[in-house]
Amino acid sequence: MNVDEIKEVEISDFFKMCEDEGVYQIETPDGWKDINFLVRKKNKKCYNLILEDGVELSCSESHKILTTDGWVESKDVNENIDCVVTKNGNIKIVGKSYIGEMDTFDLQVDSEESRYYSNGIVSHNCGKSLVCKAISGYWNMPLLRLDFGKLFGSLVGDSEKNAREAIRLAEAVAPAILWIDEIEKAISGVRSSGQSDGGTTSRVLSTFLTWMQEKTSSVFVVATANDQEAIPPEFLRPGRFDEIFFVDLPYLDERVEILEVHLKRRGLNPKKFDLHSIAVRGEGYSGAELEKAITEAMVVGFRDKRRVIKTKDIIDAMATFKPLSVMREGDFEGIREWAETRCRKANAVYKEKVEMGSGEKELDL
Repeated sequence: MNVDEIKEVEISDFFKMCEDEGVYQIETPDGWKDINFLVRKKNKKCYNLILEDGVELSCSESHKILTTDGWVESKDVNENIDCVVTKNGNIKIVGKSYIGEMDTFDLQVDSEESRYYSNGIVSHNCGKSLVCKAISGYWNMPLLRLDFGKLFGSLVGDSEKNAREAIRLAEAVAPAILWIDEIEKAISGVRSSGQSDGGTTSRVLSTFLTWMQEKTSSVFVVATANDQEAIPPEFLRPGRFDEIFFVDLPYLDERVEILEVHLKRRGLNPKKFDLHSIAVRGEGYSGAELEKAITEAMVVGFRDKRRVIKTKDIIDAMATFKPLSVMREGDFEGIREWAETRCRKANAVYKEKVEMGSGEKELDL
């Protein structure tokens, strides 16, 4: 909302307001926070969720909401089990229905985990966009977002012309980062292009692929995807996208660092905790789930005469919920298996067990 005025608006109306410029904020669990950018997503599969108190939320399939078991995408919500975290406490989901493809909007907010209230429900986006922004900030380069949907025109030749113009503009502001969001959606019709649109999609993508292969300007292309298996191999070969990065669940040393960060954020001294023991117990937990364990422990401490929490409180809190890697073990293993020979591991430390004589050793690679 505008900092001088507070009111409720539909997200589509809010997008138009942002296009007219101005400083706007949105309510988050951490107070009112600035909106850094708002991105329109075209033709996203959407679901409508109904809570026990009558509140409804229509959102994209990849929109993440906070449940009592951690962050869950709306398409994976179980209306018979899940309870969502809202401004008014934990409330059960009683209904879920697919409502078709619609335009949706992603927010980037200066709050913890970029979370915000959407119809009073704690929400956030997947974070792929934040990676692109982080690269832009770290390299001190402008970030350009390419919306493939807007390249296609109604007249013959318009689409190819728009593609060439987009490339020209990107090269004009080089050095820059060109971000293609949800690339699998853009190329989803390429295999049937000859029958569906006279080959227009194939020609546009061919123009872009040739440019990626031959470009000499300092334009760094970053693409995000929700379904990596939907991307054709010609897009992924070296010379176009040189690297595919896979971020696994945090390893032991990384879990220790994550715990340190979240304890410091809450005014707690990490040196007073046995972080190694907590990290060992937290195997399979994501960074968000480790944070949840800390906040759960703090709630217990507050109820117990507002005492300062201890190591045991956090370990006990972990026993109250299962990490997503356990609840959806098959999905995690499938992604890991796919990434094993296709991706560069982006975790700070990669540990591999190898057979050495009578026992196993761990090597830091």
